[in-house]
Amino acid sequence: MKSLHLLFVSLLIATVTTGQSVFKNPGIPESESFVITDFIDNTIGHVETKINISLKERNNQKYYHIQVEEGDLFLNEIEVNYNDLTTISEKRINKKDNSVEEYYQNFGNGKIHFFNKEKGIDKDFNNTDKNIYSRYAYFISFRGFPFDASKSVTFDTYMFEYGDALSMKVTVLSKQTVTVKAGTFECYKMELAVAGWLSLFAPFKSYLYFTVGGTHQFIKYEEKADNGGWNTDELIRIN
Repeated sequence: MKSLHLLFVSLLIATVTTGQSVFKNPGIPESESFVITDFIDNTIGHVETKINISLKERNNQKYYHIQVEEGDLFLNEIEVNYNDLTTISEKRINKKDNSVEEYYQNFGNGKIHFFNKEKGIDKDFNNTDKNIYSRYAYFISFRGFPFDASKSVTFDTYMFEYGDALSMKVTVLSKQTVTVKAGTFECYKMELAVAGWLSLFAPFKSYLYFTVGGTHQFIKYEEKADNGGWNTDELIRIN
């Protein structure tokens, strides 16, 4: 998703604290597969991206393993916690030479490692925030948003453009009927933006749509294009 390639550059607005996990698994099944269109950049345009989710267990702890294949360009391997959908690890691999472009690992107890080849970042961080959601996992993590209890939630994301944890805010704006290649759905419209004082320097906003019913399936993502139009990713089919 294009949101995953741009800079999303605090006050907690939800009725929870950063010492607690905000999101909750809405009942995502043990196995799930779907396909989306994925805008990469202005040169490549859109590719067809296949997403496979499977439930696994390690050390008596359940987690989801997510494989995201962005055409023949990139492979993302992601692990998220079963209960709160926070990110355990995320690895982005260039399929042309099998090199690791970016890597995030949460070891627990506030110990984080973040690597990005392009920017030469290879660092350990201390971060005790319980709400860390990696950007390549947004399409599944945001399904756990407390839609009935909260309007806005802040969380941390590590990204190469910033080189450290960046405070982000996701806000539910409205309910809206959305038509994509996969069909027509009643959705929550969510706004994603930088949180806190950094939002003064990074006013960029993007929008995501998840179904109101069921397990809040990802339906659509959109952001402003350089030409003033919109770049969109959308659900093609659920396998």
